[in-house]
This record gives sequence, C-alpha cells and structure tokens, in this order.
Amino acid sequence: MSKYGNEYGLRFGTPKDAEAISMMFKEIYDYKYAYPLIYDINYLRRELSKENNFWFVGELIDNKEIAGAGLLEKKRYIAHTSQAVVKKKFQGQGVTTKIGAAGIIKVLKMPQFKDILRVDSEVRGIKIGAQKLNQNAGAIPFSFIPSYINWGDKRDFKIDDNKPIPPIQEESAFFYCIIFRNLWNKREKEVYLLNNEDIIFFYNYVKKMSKKMNKDILLLENPRKNKGYELYGVSKDYYEGRVNLFGYIKEKSLNHLIKTYHNWRIIIWRIPTTRNGIYSMALAIRKGFKVVGYDIGFNNINWTLFDSVIFVIYPQGFQNLDVECLDKTKPLVNKIKELFSS
Repeated sequence: MSKYGNEYGLRFGTPKDAEAISMMFKEIYDYKYAYPLIYDINYLRRELSKENNFWFVGELIDNKEIAGAGLLEKKRYIAHTSQAVVKKKFQGQGVTTKIGAAGIIKVLKMPQFKDILRVDSEVRGIKIGAQKLNQNAGAIPFSFIPSYINWGDKRDFKIDDNKPIPPIQEESAFFYCIIFRNLWNKREKEVYLLNNEDIIFFYNYVKKMSKKMNKDILLLENPRKNKGYELYGVSKDYYEGRVNLFGYIKEKSLNHLIKTYHNWRIIIWRIPTTRNGIYSMALAIRKGFKVVGYDIGFNNINWTLFDSVIFVIYPQGFQNLDVECLDKTKPLVNKIKELFSS
C-alpha cells in the first residue's frame, strides 16, 4: 500500500507485458538505456518467455495499471537482479522499494532457486534509493567501478568484431551481493593475497560485513620469481564497451590482450585468491590496473568456490567518478578516489 492509500499487487510478467515494460523504459530513460534491445518488442517478448528469467510486475489492484517491473535472472548458481523500472507517476509514493524487495523475496523462495548461492546486483552510483534498497535487504557492497555504465542511444549501433560502442555518457556503479549459506559451505577458507596494502584494504572492507570470513586463513605472499600459471577466459560486452578477464594470465598474454582491446572503454580482471593468483595480482598492478573490489566465492574450481580480487584498467583513459554514497560505502569510495588520483 502506498502512502496515499493505493493498493498494489505483484505478479509474474508475461509476453503480453512487453509493450508496457518497454514504454516504461522509454519514459524513464528515453532511448539512452544501456541495452537498446529493451525497446525491441519481439526481443522483449522472448525474454519474458525464458524459463530462467523471472520478471515481476507491480500493478494497481483497482485498474491493473502497471506501476513498475524488474527482472531476477538465474545463471547457474548465481541470480542477478536488473532492469528495475517504475513509472514517474508512481515514484515517491513509498512503493518502489516495496515492489522490488517483495519481488526478489518471493522469487528466491521458489523451488527453482534452491541451489542459488548468491544474488548479485549493480547499482548506479548516483542513486541513493537503490543503494538503500540493497543495504536494507542485507546485501554487501563489494566493489565500486568508475565509468562502468555507458548510457546513450545505441539503436543504430551494429555489433562488429572488436569494435565496441565508444564513450557517450559514462556513470559509476556499486556492486552488491547477498550471500547464501550454501556458498559459505563450498567456499575455500584459505585465502591467498598479494602482500599489497590496497588489496588488503578491500579484503578487510568486505570482511567487516561478513562474519563468516572471520574463519579465514589469510596467507599474504610476494610474487615468486617464475613465469606464473595461465588459465583464463574472456567475455565482451559490446554495448557497454567492456572486456571481462577471468583467471590467471602470464605477462606475454596480458600484453597481447591489452593491445587487442586498446579501443575498449574498460578491462575488468577478476583474479582468484589462490597461490597461482599471486603472480597475476602482482602483474596486474605492474601493468597499471587498479584494485576496485573483493568478490566473495566468485570462482568455481572443481566445485570449490574461491574469492577474487577485482582489477580495472581504462585503455582510453579514465572518465567519470561522480557518486553519492551511504555511510557504509564511504570508505570504499574514498579508497577508489585515492587510487585514481595517484
């Protein structure tokens, strides 16, 4: 119920809702939403039909007018919340966070989510309300990445190999996660980190909000004089101009990757907190990557979960650090500002 007495119901979205959901994005974002496919009705209908996409819709009980919608997407053992939107006429009535929280809580209780280990979300750095929603839901802020989001009209952008969208309107983002009990059971408690004060800061920052990490065995090491170990993956987001690296990379391969993706906005590298990761962490810092976060249980190696340290580099130069933050995330933001001003 809103503060004006209007009652809202919550239900799952169907392909019939595609046009109404798309219209809400047009109203709020014009045509500048990060992914232009949200404006393609046929594409949106297909997305609403996928069994691992759980769209929830909030609507007025009286006339069934849709007030807002959101998506909880299931990917193996991780769920991801995204594409939350509320019509302007319903904003400020005290129902936005209720619709979002109720939708997430309801969906996570379904049998399809019994094996989910964590829920991830990305929050715009200038949206205090969304940050409060995640904080009130018990989510942990584990990273802050400057210039992460790239808004702009991308409907005419055609994906071509290694030609990403250029910078348009960049915005920073916080990363939050809700950790479930089963993840802690599968997570490796031996944590190897490079003996570096910035990396240690991010580990301790997340540890303060995660009591389960008090049982960790923290092993700080310096890089050994060897050629390192290599096993990595690469994914690309053309609409955002981001390259994601995962795993261990040797110097020769990293040089090649940086050269290959020199025209991309941002390269994000997640390095596992294992002994093999020490070399890569030292290499990342030597090559100009900055530490921006610490991710709990992200890496799955033979069904044992390892944490990862998150590094970023901006091949085209750093663009934006505008942000509003809560008291809980101030130390995180201050550290990022310190690193990027040096």
